[in-house]
Amino acid sequence: MVALSLAAPLLFLYKRRWSLMLLQLAAYGATLNWLLAIVLLVQMRQQIGRPWGTAAVILGSVALLTLLAGLLLNSRSMRERYP
Repeated sequence: MVALSLAAPLLFLYKRRWSLMLLQLAAYGATLNWLLAIVLLVQMRQQIGRPWGTAAVILGSVALLTLLAGLLLNSRSMRERYP
């Protein structure tokens, strides 16, 4: 998984539509992963009686930025660069 994560940005060098779609899919998958991490972290911190609000806000912001990155990969300028 680490190797795939490190190799994913290299897909920007390959100017094909499928590479852009694969990067967008990876961003959406990462968003889902962050959301799952939020749920698990909040559950764990609630069970042990620790505050969880700050962690949820921080990870929620990361998830939102990751989702935004996926949406930006579908912008008109990106579609023009990747035929």
